Amino acid sequence: MLVNNRWIRASGELNDKPISIQYREDWQQAAAYDALNICVQIAWQAESRDESTGFPSDAEQLRILAFSEQLQQMLEPGENAVVAMVIAHDGVNQWIIYCKDLQPLKDGLDKIPATDAGYPIEVVADEDPHWQIFQQVYDAIRQQH
Repeated sequence: MLVNNRWIRASGELNDKPISIQYREDWQQAAAYDALNICVQIAWQAESRDESTGFPSDAEQLRILAFSEQLQQMLEPGENAVVAMVIAHDGVNQWIIYCKDLQPLKDGLDKIPATDAGYPIEVVADEDPHWQIFQQVYDAIRQQH
């Protein structure tokens, strides 16, 4: 396995809304593995949310949590991908994943069980061999502490 399953959580406020960021404790180990040079970002825009907190409804949060667990189970075996960071802010959950090859990642996403409506996600992939997308958020967190 490229990384352990221990997560570090940072929380605070951004634009007067709570923000929660979780990242893998030993992310540097995965970043040092040269093959993980594609950054895949998955965004889930909440269908219902509490306007005061920006967080999804309890029922939707359960769906998001189940999806997040399935992401790791479907994508990480075989060392093609690592779910490196999860960000929750203002009704959006975002997963930052690094992978070697997009096809096995797509195949893993397709295997995640979904209801008839599927999941309200958008997926974007970019070359990022130096983990700059991850590093920008990580550096911002470190400046706050």
